[in-house]
Amino acid sequence: MSAARRAAGLTKYLARAGHSVTVLTSVMSGSGPIPGAARTIRTRDLLVSPLNWRRSGLAALQGDANATVAAAPSALAAWAVPDLQLAGWVPFALARAIGLARRERFDCVITTSPPASAHLIGLALQPRGSAWVADFRDGWTFETQRSEWAHPWLGTLDRGLESVVARRADAVSAVTQPIADDLAGRFSRPVATITNGFDPDSVRDVSDDGVGYLSSDRRSLVHTGTLSYGGRSIQPLVDAFRLLHSISPAAAETLEIALVGPVTDAERGAVERAGMSHAFSLTGALSHDDALAVQRAADGLLVITGPGQTGVATGKLYEYMAANRPILVIGDDTAAAHIVQRAGAGIAVARDDPNALAQALRRFAERLDELPRSSPETLREFAYPALAAQMAELVEQALTRRAAR
Repeated sequence: MSAARRAAGLTKYLARAGHSVTVLTSVMSGSGPIPGAARTIRTRDLLVSPLNWRRSGLAALQGDANATVAAAPSALAAWAVPDLQLAGWVPFALARAIGLARRERFDCVITTSPPASAHLIGLALQPRGSAWVADFRDGWTFETQRSEWAHPWLGTLDRGLESVVARRADAVSAVTQPIADDLAGRFSRPVATITNGFDPDSVRDVSDDGVGYLSSDRRSLVHTGTLSYGGRSIQPLVDAFRLLHSISPAAAETLEIALVGPVTDAERGAVERAGMSHAFSLTGALSHDDALAVQRAADGLLVITGPGQTGVATGKLYEYMAANRPILVIGDDTAAAHIVQRAGAGIAVARDDPNALAQALRRFAERLDELPRSSPETLREFAYPALAAQMAELVEQALTRRAAR
C-alpha cells in the first residue's frame, strides 16, 4: 500500500475490527510502525536518494518553513509510464511483496494510488491467489494533472495499463463519486465510493496550540496543505481579497488568510506583487498534529481547487469538517463543494468569479456566525471506523469474486 493518511486510517480501524494488516510502503513516508499494522515494511525509494537532484524540495514538505517546493513536475515525468515511482520505488516494493507472498498467503492485497504504478504490484501478486482491491485516491487518466507525454504512444501505453488494472482487479474503489462514475462507465464494472476521511482519535487528541500561528486580532481563514500540486493557484484568492479591500476596507482589515503548508516562489510572489503580505500569512509546512491544531484555532477553513478537478476531495476536507469550522470551497463544480454543501458544512463559490469570492470573504469577515458548519451526525459517515467497515465489505466482495474465478 502507498504511504498515505487514508491507508494509515484504514489500517488502524481494519485492525481494530480483527483483520491482520501488513503495510508495504516507502521510506519517504517516515519511520516506525503504522498504528494497527501487524507489520510495517518500508522499502528503498530513489526519491530520497542522492540520485534525485530535486530532493531539496522535500525540505518544504517535511516542515522547513523557509524552503519552497517546485511548482512544475520533473521533465522526466513526461517519459515515465505510468509515473516515476515505477523506477524509483516499485522495483524495491515488488521484490519485497513477492518475497512475502512466497512465504505466506495473503487473503487480499489492497493497492492504493497515486502513484498509479503501485497497482502493478497487485497485478503481479494476483496470479498467486490473493484477491485484489485497486483503490483510486485520484483519477489515473480522468482529469489528469500531469504534463503532456513526450510521445503520443506513451499516453496510449498509460491508458492501456489503467485498463488492465481496472478490469483485472477483483474489486475497485474510488474516493469520490466523479472518479467512481468515470471508472464504472469506461470499464463497465461496479466501483465502490469509499471517501477519504478523518481519524476520530486524532481529532480528540488535538491540542489548542495552533492559535499561536494566527493573528489574535483578526478572523482567520486557513488553508492547510500544498497548493501547487494539481494546478491549484492562489491567484483567484489574491484577486478576490484585493477586490474586497476596494469594496469594504473594514472587512478586509478584519481577515487574515493563513496558508499552512509548503509554498512555491510563485505563490510568495503573487502575494508580494499584490501588496498583500500584511493580509496573507505563509506559515510553511507543519507537522500533522500542528496542522490539526491550526484548523481548530481558525475561524474558517479554505479549500482551493484547480480547473478540471471535479473529482477532487482530499483528506483535509474531512479533517476540516471534524474541526467544526465553516468551510469555503473555491470551485463550486467539484466533489469537495458537493460534499460540503450536502453536509451543510460551509459554502462554495466559482473560482473564476472574483466578485462572488470577494463577497464570500466578506461573509466570513462580517457574518461568520451565520455560516453553516458540520454536525455530529454528518461526521460519523466520514470517520475512518465507518470507512474501514466499507473497505472490509469490499474485501469480502473481492474474495467472493476471486473464489468464483
